[in-house]
Amino acid sequence: DASSFIGRAQELTELKTLLRRTRLLTLSGTGGAGKTRLALELARDREDAHADGAILVELDSVGEPADVPDAVAEALDLRALPGGALVDAIAADLAPRELLLVLDNCEHVIGSSATLADALLRSAPRLTILATSREPLRVPGEVIFRVPSLAIPDPDAAEPPAALLDYEAVRLFVDRAGAVAPGFVIDETNAPAVARICHRLDGLPLALELAAARTNALLPEAVAERLDDRFRLLRAGSRTAPTRQQTLEAALDWSYELLTDTERVLLRRLAVFAGGFTLEAAEEVCAGDGLERTQVADLLARLVEKSLVAIEERRGTRRYRLLETIRAYSNVRLADAGEPAAIAVRHAGWLSGLVGAEDAQLSGLDPERGNLRAALETLLAHDPAAALGLCARVWPFWLRRIELTEARRWLGEALERAPGPSPERVRALLGHAAIEYRSGDESLGLAHADEALALARDLGDPALEWRAVQFRGGIEIAREQGRAAAVQYDGAVAVARRNKLAAMEAVSVYSLGVAAWVAGDLAAAESRFAESEGLFDAVGDPDETVPALINVSQIAVQDAGAPALRLVFEDTLQPFAEVTCAVAAGYVLLNWANVARTADDPARARVLLAEALERFERAGTERGRADVWARLAYLGLAEGDVAGAAELFERVRALRAGLGDRRGAALTLVGLGYTALAAGDYGQAEKLLREAADTFRRAGDRWGLASALWRTAELEQARDRLDRAEALLEQALDVVAETPNRRWKAVTWASLAEVALLRGDDERARDLLEQALDAFATGGDAQGVEHLHARLDSLAKRVQTVGKEPPVRTGASRTTRRRQK
Repeated sequence: DASSFIGRAQELTELKTLLRRTRLLTLSGTGGAGKTRLALELARDREDAHADGAILVELDSVGEPADVPDAVAEALDLRALPGGALVDAIAADLAPRELLLVLDNCEHVIGSSATLADALLRSAPRLTILATSREPLRVPGEVIFRVPSLAIPDPDAAEPPAALLDYEAVRLFVDRAGAVAPGFVIDETNAPAVARICHRLDGLPLALELAAARTNALLPEAVAERLDDRFRLLRAGSRTAPTRQQTLEAALDWSYELLTDTERVLLRRLAVFAGGFTLEAAEEVCAGDGLERTQVADLLARLVEKSLVAIEERRGTRRYRLLETIRAYSNVRLADAGEPAAIAVRHAGWLSGLVGAEDAQLSGLDPERGNLRAALETLLAHDPAAALGLCARVWPFWLRRIELTEARRWLGEALERAPGPSPERVRALLGHAAIEYRSGDESLGLAHADEALALARDLGDPALEWRAVQFRGGIEIAREQGRAAAVQYDGAVAVARRNKLAAMEAVSVYSLGVAAWVAGDLAAAESRFAESEGLFDAVGDPDETVPALINVSQIAVQDAGAPALRLVFEDTLQPFAEVTCAVAAGYVLLNWANVARTADDPARARVLLAEALERFERAGTERGRADVWARLAYLGLAEGDVAGAAELFERVRALRAGLGDRRGAALTLVGLGYTALAAGDYGQAEKLLREAADTFRRAGDRWGLASALWRTAELEQARDRLDRAEALLEQALDVVAETPNRRWKAVTWASLAEVALLRGDDERARDLLEQALDAFATGGDAQGVEHLHARLDSLAKRVQTVGKEPPVRTGASRTTRRRQK
């Protein structure tokens, strides 16, 4: 093959070492993985290390196992003496030679290839054999190297063209595309499509070369869009290649035809899994109709050996998966067998059972995200009521992972297709409202919450009625309407007491404390928190579950060295998810500590946090421990302990990442960025805050994004990049403008005022400060009002002292003022 060899530098280095240490090295891998190319490149490199060089034996055209010795003899230009055995003649010829013998494509004649290799290695002590096969030869002393796919980019990362060329798959595609379409280069226009192609083709060299061959007639965007029909698209590669390598489908046909009947049945049924599976899942879903459950483990192991199923080790758990290309091929075979519907329904039943057996936090569902989507597709088509029930159970999982767009889609479709009254519909409506609430939509899920409340009352279900009333209170909290929230929470307390729902009463009493905090009555807030703690301690079963408590998550921080009012956002407890009463009692103390901080009593806050940590450790909740550490880190920052805060945040990040808490991990990045800023490490701060902002932006999480933008604006202000700081605050203003939260708008306006002051634009600063003051006053935020009055007084004295009119505003400032009006 005259085309260039791309990538594989790491593999070649490892293989050279292996080839020096073994006499039989087998390169194993799926069809199209590039085993032959890699073996030939390795043989070229190591040829001179063998006194008699290297000889290639191509076995792909050998039709019968008995013909393998003939192919080797032909490559050696050797004939057996009359009456003599050909294998003996080959052994005698090789016995004195130091040779590298390459046996290419052994899989269809695996038994005879293994027998011959074993005989030759025994009789020729200086012979080394390099074999390629989709499964091992299983000869004593054999070393197996599984050839991986080429490195591929994440198509969602939106990397620039120069960075994409660091991936071997991209380099191969660009090189082969340039061969058929001279002048082809990767640029800003086609880079996203090239990344998608490489990702969807699993980095398989054969598939990439066939796709690149299409760029003589199609743009990469067109190729990427048509990959769902990849077997029709990826045909007619090199006419000089073996027939099975001229199309992707033919390459996989080659592997499929070599399987036993039961191996074929399992392979095609495994196509129902999306994103991987466990052995137990394969046994439950794939067994039956001609395949015994007891057979699955052995058959799966054989498919792994034949490079059709890949193994992944994740945190001590072994999972399996089909490459997307093999999965697409197996789906075709599944359809040919007339089994898709039956296997899909069986798969959906397995997934629903798995969710039903999960804990309240659905902590084991993270690796099954693809399977969850596949199951929902099946249930929406065959059993919409079951799809609604599944959505009602799993929406807290989407909330934790901030997969808000996906949650909206599934909840919306399920609610539309299963409109009948049911408890599951109430739960799904509240889930949809929770997603809108978390997104920061202006409605905050009000319409769905009201529908849920009316339906719960019609159904006569007091527990669901309480949940809906409690939810309505949370909407008023997000609107900064403490008194309106208290009305709802009083109603929730009444429902709980009337129906003897003791744990729910404890939640609502706590929530009345949050309403008092929002209304600025800190003494009432602390009194309600103390009452709630006592009610939780009196609940008979500490493992009884309740919706997670609404957070006191906004912490006002004033730095003596900088006059701006900072609002720190640390909201990690999932609203509306289920927690035990023991854990809920810990969160009462955690949020009580924030109220103590608001009351300027950090010592009391530390005592409460220590008590919360003790409760979380007794309850065995890692999530609670991480949340306490995060609050302690912010407390340390406020007291100037930057190093201690950084250490705590790193512990929090590791713990939340291990829990799969995507949102909590991103909020920790904001905290770490804030810490790096305080330490003067601006480069690290920028990196951390950018990653956090990107995560929140992709998820559509307004609260998290605004928090990241605030901190990044502070960073640019510290760098004296005032234009950049102002632009970031403008972005933050656009983000919070779509929410009803006056406090967040006020903090953003106040921050813009500080930038205006640094520019010397006192008139604009005064306008912004007054706008922020009005918002704080309307919301009853006494601390914000006090701070803004002080800033306005300071500004008045400064203007009076300088004795000059404010300078003319810049163009950027005029634009901002028009938007505010």
